[in-house]
Amino acid sequence: MGLVMTGVVVASLVLAVGIASGLAGRRFRARYEAEKAELLRKARSASPPVVPGSAVESLPPPVRRYLEVTRAEGRPVPKSAIVQQRGGLRTAADKPWMPFESEQVYSMDPPGFLWFARARIAPGIHMLARDKFVDMRGNMLITLEGLVTLADGVGPEMDQGAALRFWGEALAFPELVRSPYLRWEPMTETQARVRIEQGELKLDAVIEYDEQGLPVAMHARRYRDVNGKGVLTPWTGYSREWRELDGRLFPTQWESVWHLPEGDFPAVRMEILHIQTA
Repeated sequence: MGLVMTGVVVASLVLAVGIASGLAGRRFRARYEAEKAELLRKARSASPPVVPGSAVESLPPPVRRYLEVTRAEGRPVPKSAIVQQRGGLRTAADKPWMPFESEQVYSMDPPGFLWFARARIAPGIHMLARDKFVDMRGNMLITLEGLVTLADGVGPEMDQGAALRFWGEALAFPELVRSPYLRWEPMTETQARVRIEQGELKLDAVIEYDEQGLPVAMHARRYRDVNGKGVLTPWTGYSREWRELDGRLFPTQWESVWHLPEGDFPAVRMEILHIQTA
């Protein structure tokens, strides 16, 4: 009887944990959906979505060519975009890749994004993450099944990193190169420097273009968490395998790479499955 009762108790506990994690996961997703609805509302109400900044003639040669090859000059700026993704992430070079599925929502003006991901960290165990850059503030929230908070990063260093992520990805929409938040400087036939001034955020990056005229990398110094402390670290956000999605050329592979003294550390790899603009 004792073994039977023990088995019943264990089964009941497992069931209770399963129910609790299911409820917590739904609450986490509902919170994300509410934030998503508010971000999209702000994007829809913005008029115009982006006021033209730099004149086309003043843009560096590779940026002008980007507009030409994508036929984006004069095209309306999308107010928002929703991107479906899948990929893998890891916390250190010696750690295993954790597969995930995710959704990312962009507002072009005001500039911002939300990212919701569900990553498998062990059989039957998932990590729920929500990254965001809204109102010039970044926040990375990571939980175990929505039950236990593993990270809830905020502060100036998080703002800087989230802003770099936004602009590194948003420049895949060529209509944004003339944003009033951007100041372009010529470098070479395949590189241009961009200075991002969004309120109190002042960022600097180099955009690299391939032989087709498409941006394939953003190089910058970005804060990386090292034992709970933000350390400015050389970083590259890669955008590769440009193909037609939703009637536009768009990168179907993204990768986030830290350039460490001991070598490059790819931390996130994503495949773009679908994109919807509005």
